[in-house]
Amino acid sequence: MITFSNVSLIYPNAQRTIIENASFTVSEGEFVLLMGHTGAGKSSVLKLINGLVPHHTGGILSGEISVAGRSTRTLRPGELADVVGIVGQNPVHGFVSDIVEEEIAFGLETLGIAPDVMRKRVEEVLDLLALTPLRQRDISTLSGGEQQRVAIAATLVTNPKVLLLDEPTSALDPIAAEEVLSILHRLVHDLGLTVIVAEHRLERVIQFVDRIILVHGDGALELGTAENI
Repeated sequence: MITFSNVSLIYPNAQRTIIENASFTVSEGEFVLLMGHTGAGKSSVLKLINGLVPHHTGGILSGEISVAGRSTRTLRPGELADVVGIVGQNPVHGFVSDIVEEEIAFGLETLGIAPDVMRKRVEEVLDLLALTPLRQRDISTLSGGEQQRVAIAATLVTNPKVLLLDEPTSALDPIAAEEVLSILHRLVHDLGLTVIVAEHRLERVIQFVDRIILVHGDGALELGTAENI
């Protein structure tokens, strides 16, 4: 599903290489933790997968990255939107609507999806993420965990094959974090979605993941089981 082949990345005026000669493959239907200290390059790895790096951020990229058979070198993020969905660290900053249902439908509206198809997909993700009772709520009145679920739903409604999340539990209490991670685990196993989560709070996520990508911070990446890493 995701393949890095001899990938290296350095940003302009940077003092070190962010990633150096990295090669690995993430299979379809895997739940992967992206782990490393602050500043190691976890967010850069996520942005490489959806094409934000280097198309929007700049940087010198060598090697090849493919997602579902598509090259991120030749396709910009908008052209990968049907394959890769990304949820940022503070989803509330990315919301464009006030009402839950409108926020979830927004992505489909921008794609010009037919109204009957749009209604069906919105209903499906509302049900999938247990948001149906909240569909008419103002997003600002929701808890952090509920807002995170809305952000995931708004990404899932376009039916991506890969879901990327940047520290999705950082602002959540342990109960809300467990709820969000359990939902992600279910999406992997029920839908065959490939999920990659960058996360600092390892004790929350380690029980759910299949494998770990360790970003060492010196350019090296290591992919393996939790036990090995």
